[in-house]
Parts: sequence; structure tokens; C-alpha cells
Amino acid sequence: MTTDNNDDQANESADARKWVDDAQAALDRTVEAMRSAWDATRESRMSALESAKQAAQELGRVLDKGVAAARDRWATDEVENAHSQEATGPAEQSEPDVESPDQT
Repeated sequence: MTTDNNDDQANESADARKWVDDAQAALDRTVEAMRSAWDATRESRMSALESAKQAAQELGRVLDKGVAAARDRWATDEVENAHSQEATGPAEQSEPDVESPDQT
């Protein structure tokens, strides 16, 4: 009976090694397929990155123009406000509204 037991253990050990070898081979094929897919998409990824870079640069230029236009507008508003205050004099101080007490 001892030889049957040893044969069973040897078969189980061989089966386990076979399973590990099969799993490793499948993993190696998966890694190679992923590497090939990654390398195949390199050009499109680089193109997309360049497009994104150009779009970001264009956005920066548009934002700079918007900031410049806002500054010009604010400067114009400040000049107009200064001229209107000179023409009318200082703003009149109005007394704060005082609510009358409720009469019930």
C-alpha cells in the first residue's frame, strides 16, 4: 500500500507542477499580448497627447486675451466713474432709514 500512496503523491505533485506551468505560460502570453497592444497604441497616444497640449496652449492664449479685455474694461469703468464723481461732486450722504415702531 505504501507504493500506491507514493504513486498518488507523485501524480499529485506532477499535476500541481503541470498546473503551475500552464498558469505561468498563460500569464506570459497575457503579458506579451498586453505589451504588444500597448506598443501598437503608442503612436495614437502620442498624437492624442500632442493634441491635448495644443488645446491647452490655445486655452491659455484665449484666457490671456479675456483677462486683458477685462482689465481694459475695468480701467475704462474706473476712469468714467472718476469723471462722473468730479462732475457731480462727492456722493450725498443719506440718512439711514429708521423704521418707525409698530403701533398696535
